[in-house]
Amino acid sequence: MNELTTTVLLTFIGLSIGIAQPITAFAQQSRLAAEVNGKVITEHQINEAMKTLGVYGNDNRETFERMRERLIERTLIDQFLKSRGITAPKLLVERRMNHVEKILAQEDDPDQALENLHLTREQLRKEISLPLAWQRYVRQVVTDGQISEYFQQHQQELDGTKRTVSQIFLKLPRDASESEVEIALRKLRNSSQMVGKNGVSFADVARRMSEAPTAEQGGLIGTFAFTGQMPRQIVEVAFQTPEGEMSEPFRSIYGVHLLYVDKIIPGQLTPEDARPQILEHFDQQLWQETVKRLKAEGNIIYFELP
Repeated sequence: MNELTTTVLLTFIGLSIGIAQPITAFAQQSRLAAEVNGKVITEHQINEAMKTLGVYGNDNRETFERMRERLIERTLIDQFLKSRGITAPKLLVERRMNHVEKILAQEDDPDQALENLHLTREQLRKEISLPLAWQRYVRQVVTDGQISEYFQQHQQELDGTKRTVSQIFLKLPRDASESEVEIALRKLRNSSQMVGKNGVSFADVARRMSEAPTAEQGGLIGTFAFTGQMPRQIVEVAFQTPEGEMSEPFRSIYGVHLLYVDKIIPGQLTPEDARPQILEHFDQQLWQETVKRLKAEGNIIYFELP
């Protein structure tokens, strides 16, 4: 299976490998890694999950421990959902299985391609089913009131509001020293003090100082919403900066930035429009809270491995 097909397939099933699977004859001989409310997780199962995600060998202890924890968490959630009779919608499972089969069909030998991922079709169905069952649970427990409250707290991030933003950018290597970073940040602070004096605009300073390709346009990055292709760090700073004002200088992996918000264009989306995004937030939050509670209430045994 080529790398692109593998990436597409794992992305489609959510990179969700991790439910403790029925133990095979070979796995029965493997050392125990953990036990979750009587459900055994073996070293072999952890290694197989790592191989599926393209991480080979258990010599990397930190990676192995993270994968063990991942299997424990997903086993807890799987047990939790089953105890409440919550299952994945059959129609959605079949749709996703059919889509996976289409991806596999692009390979010369679909069965071998699946084997290369260290998965059987039964395991694949379980991997697809768990996140769908969890999504069904989240939609059952999150109320309209919670949706509305979260929307109000994060309205500009969710209602399609856009901001027109310019920047002054100074390049820095990723391994720049603290002193180099501080010197660059100081330059940006000094440049910000020039704006507004003697009729000097932010665009004027950007044309002279910015090292980004946008310098010729007065530093104009463009107009963007909270979600999109713009780097997350720039978006977050831009959406915290009022219209007509500059941000504080900040460091990114590219260098240092000083932003100016030229204009705010109000969005028109409603809480119902933003529901999928909001549910995604609660999906992650509830997962973490539920796992924490189940770990505290459950009987989890970690076995020492050499």
